[in-house]
Amino acid sequence: MTQPNSNLLDQVRIRSARADEINALQEIDLTSSQLFRETGLLDFSPDSAQLRPIPEARFRNGLGDSLLWVSANDRDIPIGFILCEHKKTGMYLDQVSVLPEYGRKGIGEQLVRHAIEETKRHGYDHISLSTFRDIPWNGKFYKRLGFKEIPRHKLQDWQHELTQLQRATMDISKRCFMKKSVKRLFF
Repeated sequence: MTQPNSNLLDQVRIRSARADEINALQEIDLTSSQLFRETGLLDFSPDSAQLRPIPEARFRNGLGDSLLWVSANDRDIPIGFILCEHKKTGMYLDQVSVLPEYGRKGIGEQLVRHAIEETKRHGYDHISLSTFRDIPWNGKFYKRLGFKEIPRHKLQDWQHELTQLQRATMDISKRCFMKKSVKRLFF
């Protein structure tokens, strides 16, 4: 397990994303997806839907809901982001991406911990996500942060719907939903 690079973490800060950064965030998403090339879990053919960035509309929804944050370097340039969504019963961590040259240095963990704090601040008692179960920087990473796999028979309707959407572009038998309970903040 790689220890966080405290010097680098001292130089980056998490802040709300800005509308003028959406293109940069899409590029971060595409660049970070290259980490999956050697896994065989994603289709990297030229016409693959997996090689398209997160749609601008999803980023704009995240901005509008104040659920899109960036990790910015010492020049205030985004090097990673986390995008969440409100669901009826809790927060959903839709995507976390970090530029590969900043990967495995604690930035992704810092972003996830920020989303956990925001989950509390929004009054939810848990945060959930969908990920590849056995990839070290996916399922194993989240497990280390206290997320637990949700048995398929306990998935909610929206999670089943998301699974069906994922089925079109990836092997869902390699994926799982995970959840972390959090203590809500009460005002």
